[in-house]
Amino acid sequence: MGVVILGPLNSVTVAASRRPPTAQHRLKPASFSAKRIVTAPSWWKGGDCDSGNYPGSHPLGAVWHGLVTCGPGPTQGGSDHLVNFFPGSWGELEWECVELSMRWMYLAWGVNPYPANGWDVVSNYNLGDNKAKYNPNGPELVIVNNGTVDSVPQPGDVISVARTASDEFGHTAVVTSNAVDAEGNGTITIIQQNGGVANNGWATYPVTDWRVGGGVSGWLHNPAWSFQRPVIGYSSPAGITARIAEPGNPYELLTTTSGPVALAGDAGITGRNGQALYGYIAPDDEFIVKRASSVGWTPVALGARAIAVALSGSGSPVLAWLSTAGDFYAEEGPLTGKFTLEATGVSSIALAGGGGSAPPLLGYVSNSGAFLVKSGVVGGHFSVAQASAVRSIAVAESTTSTSAMLGYVSSNGTFFAKQATQAQWTKEAGNVTAISLAEIGPTAVPLVGYLSAGNFYAADGLSPASFVAEASGVSQIAVASDSAPGALPDLGYLTSTGDLEMMQGPLSGTFSLQAEGTTTLALSSLTNS
Repeated sequence: MGVVILGPLNSVTVAASRRPPTAQHRLKPASFSAKRIVTAPSWWKGGDCDSGNYPGSHPLGAVWHGLVTCGPGPTQGGSDHLVNFFPGSWGELEWECVELSMRWMYLAWGVNPYPANGWDVVSNYNLGDNKAKYNPNGPELVIVNNGTVDSVPQPGDVISVARTASDEFGHTAVVTSNAVDAEGNGTITIIQQNGGVANNGWATYPVTDWRVGGGVSGWLHNPAWSFQRPVIGYSSPAGITARIAEPGNPYELLTTTSGPVALAGDAGITGRNGQALYGYIAPDDEFIVKRASSVGWTPVALGARAIAVALSGSGSPVLAWLSTAGDFYAEEGPLTGKFTLEATGVSSIALAGGGGSAPPLLGYVSNSGAFLVKSGVVGGHFSVAQASAVRSIAVAESTTSTSAMLGYVSSNGTFFAKQATQAQWTKEAGNVTAISLAEIGPTAVPLVGYLSAGNFYAADGLSPASFVAEASGVSQIAVASDSAPGALPDLGYLTSTGDLEMMQGPLSGTFSLQAEGTTTLALSSLTNS
């Protein structure tokens, strides 16, 4: 799941930050992948904060998604030190506020540094020929003016603070979180450099009637970037292939063996596909798993008919499988751990990994058509969610067990869903052949998808929410999301001809073709399955 790391909340100190007096510019080859968690810059020497190049430098304390604040800046007794992120790049001054914003945009978004003071970091990206000159292959960043109704800075956005008569350079910072209500009132939290003598890199700005205080003029938003990096996987005659869905990150052929696939996880701190969890059923019915950071696969069970994998709130693997004899097994922990027999006489299974303090959520359909669920792998008891006439099921869970969502398709093709705390099921649709559930953001907004007569429908809420017709000619579907603030829906489907299409963003968005000739689809969301 996406984790927003907050430090101590200090009052805002607006600090001047100026651009270097002179610098060359040369374009870096466009071979960058957007990152959710950034790593130490390659140009730093001597450990944290480039102390090998700039003696006396040290971390201020604030760290967010790998972005380290450094000092001392000029307002903290330091002096400017010119640095180039890559040979020939526009130079930045360590440890001005502009250096932090440019370092974030470079490492996270692939934006090359460009001329700017704190007050015009936002406006200068697209100013004149700047984009063509410094970022011809850079992302299409959106400038949002402060005070725009229904708009507040999102985590990862870069703000500018206007210059004044007493401060000709202004200020800039990176937004780490927002807490703004439906009326546009609240606060945003920022991470910054050169924020005053005692500042540790954290600060907050008030938001009133959609206007951010502290002199903020606007912010840069990257629509192509979010904390979500869902994992997409598929089977084809060539084998099983997967990738983290982020710009520039390629698909990887995991094995030349083809079979039903399950996956969970995201890029994690290692970047790329490092923390994903993969599983598949081999032609001999063997259940085989691996972490993306591992070289080899691990056989975990024989005689598997169906499988599911997830990650717990602590990041531990959760494995579940249904044997050809109808026995349901699950295990949480090491990939080589011991499975627990959960139930016998089972026709299908479902698993959600949970997030935060929520334990994994297990569900199954008995041979008699009952839908049963329980929280946790070891111990506890299954309770009956629906006593009879159940054909297939789906479960989803956010950061608490009370936020769980359940869904099932009845024997006559009617789709029912409910939150775990609700007593009554809600009828969602009829003539349904498949369903998929997820939950969006920290408030666990339901994300519901179903397949009917080859048409894919989705809604971000339970009935009476309006379903959106997303696609036709569909054979398989999957929905996913994340429990982090600012999470978006992820939708995927296979066409009847084997095309894999994927979309991240508001419903009714544009899907992109990911692969052709596929036979099965898997899409993870960390907290749902």
